[in-house]
Parts: sequence; structure tokens; C-alpha cells
Amino acid sequence: MAFAHPLDVHDAIPRHTQSIPRDTTIPLPPRRVLLQITVLRESEDKSRAQLRALFNSPLGAYLTGTKVVRDMVNVHFDIAPEDLDSTMNTLIVTLPQAMIGPVERRRVTINAH
Repeated sequence: MAFAHPLDVHDAIPRHTQSIPRDTTIPLPPRRVLLQITVLRESEDKSRAQLRALFNSPLGAYLTGTKVVRDMVNVHFDIAPEDLDSTMNTLIVTLPQAMIGPVERRRVTINAH
């Protein structure tokens, strides 16, 4: 069955549509937290093995730096707040002897282009 009058395609589309500018959205900076742990440095080989275990675990993606201070190794993680729970669980399983330090809020700045 066909229409009695042909339908012009332009009649089906509103003629006064406005294009919405896409660059008006202001992205919110992602929230991040810094976590520091301390591992006692019993020997050079043991410290390297512990750091290797961290790098090869899922926590390796969050590891941002290490610092040797006398007989300790400070390890810094940069994580999303919603990942804090799983990060703590993985950390306890991977390095049960690690001392968990403070969790601090970190602001991330986004460069607008």
C-alpha cells in the first residue's frame, strides 16, 4: 500500500534545529588519594624482591615512587578513592609486613586546551 501523497523527507525534520556546542562541558577533575607504605629494609636483595612483588602485582599500576630512608623503603601509591578498599586488600596479601601510612587527598589539575 502506498501513500496517496508523496512524503517529502525535509518535512519530517524540524527546520529550526540548533546545533548544541559540545565544548561547553566543564570536566570535573578526577579525585585521587595518595597512600604511603613503609617496608623495613632487612637486606638489599630482600628489598628488591619486595618491590618486584609490588610491581608485578595489580598494585604496580598505582605505584608512583619509592624512596630509601635509612633502613626503610617508603612506597607511594596514587589511587582513586573507590579503589582504596581493593588496594588495601591486595597490599595486605602481597606485603603483609608493610606498615600502612597516611591516606591523603590529592588534587589533580586538568590542562584545558
